[in-house]
Amino acid sequence: MTLLAHAPTPDATLLRLGQSTRQTTGPHTIPRLHIGQLDVPPGAVEARPESQSQIAAAARHAHIVRLRHTAAVPSDGALARVIALVEEELAAAGRHRAEVRLALELQVAVVPDPATVARRRIELSHLDALSGLSWSPSATWVVTTAERLVDDVLTAAEHLHVDDVLLIPLGERAASAIR
Repeated sequence: MTLLAHAPTPDATLLRLGQSTRQTTGPHTIPRLHIGQLDVPPGAVEARPESQSQIAAAARHAHIVRLRHTAAVPSDGALARVIALVEEELAAAGRHRAEVRLALELQVAVVPDPATVARRRIELSHLDALSGLSWSPSATWVVTTAERLVDDVLTAAEHLHVDDVLLIPLGERAASAIR
């Protein structure tokens, strides 16, 4: 499977959180940002596939395919492979990629300053190590400051070629920063 091309990072002033805006830069589209829930048209079929057979079914029937990091998809590289598989299944089903919205669910933690970003990342990696899980969930979270939130979220999503990013706030600070 091929790794998808990188889209340029937009100026943070182009996007405001809470709006479902979409900006096009060259051949790539900057994803729409959503907080807490996606804007889903009435009657739209959503899928959150967790296996290859579910991906094939989603490619045949879904209008929105929701993707997220899990133990089975523990990294951006693994997620890019899932996206490529979705696109292959869409083609096999005779559907165009433009017919389906790919939505990335992304967990976001907001901290007060840049020094705290590094410290929080270390703390989270320690918690992951102590959890005994087979993967590191916090490695896929965006840990950032309120000022960097939009840029960091778009940077995290740009190489995945998704249409939407659903921000899931982790903690009260994140919830208040993205509202």
